[in-house]
Amino acid sequence: MSVIAEYTLSNPILQETRRSVSGVTLEVEDEQPAPGTHPRLIVWAKGTEADLDQFFQELPDDPSITSFEVLSTLPERRLFRMSLSPAGERGLTYVDAITYGITFLDIEAGADKMKYRAQVPSRSALIDYRERCQERDLSFELRRLYRSDAETTAKYGLTARQRDALCCALERGYFDVPREVSTAELAEEFDISSQAFSALLRRGHEALLRNTIAEDNRT
Repeated sequence: MSVIAEYTLSNPILQETRRSVSGVTLEVEDEQPAPGTHPRLIVWAKGTEADLDQFFQELPDDPSITSFEVLSTLPERRLFRMSLSPAGERGLTYVDAITYGITFLDIEAGADKMKYRAQVPSRSALIDYRERCQERDLSFELRRLYRSDAETTAKYGLTARQRDALCCALERGYFDVPREVSTAELAEEFDISSQAFSALLRRGHEALLRNTIAEDNRT
């Protein structure tokens, strides 16, 4: 049985904009490290239309990103793809999490801190990850640590949304050759962009492999 950790980081990613537009909440859909170039984030921004407009206006001046584009616009939420600057890259801990066998389940950011919910293989792995965050000058605060069960986390480390995406893709023939349905068609069913659905599938694949094949290799 794995462990679920809930913690916060004083993360520099979009920190200035988050503090300036405190009415907007961010949900990270995907982190995309890219060696040799700027890593990218896919992020949902949620809030009132007025707050989202202000958020959009202030993004170009945020020192943690080099560029951004809007992938999808829906009532009271917008999906962004952002390229991180060196200052923002300091807050990207995805690769460190992989190193220690940690799977991010949810990442949400408010005005001051980013809140994480992650599946960790052991307490020692979490300690190693925390030390790596501190080396990056990211203030780590553990809020909750508990054993996972059927009610607190999905089987194989999948979030409910990741499981739904994988099952839908399988049932609709996405994995058939040739494919019977496109990413865009599946994304419509989830009311998100095709890029966001692709990210959801990728994170689901990663969690599934990490908790099946990779787990077998560790035993």
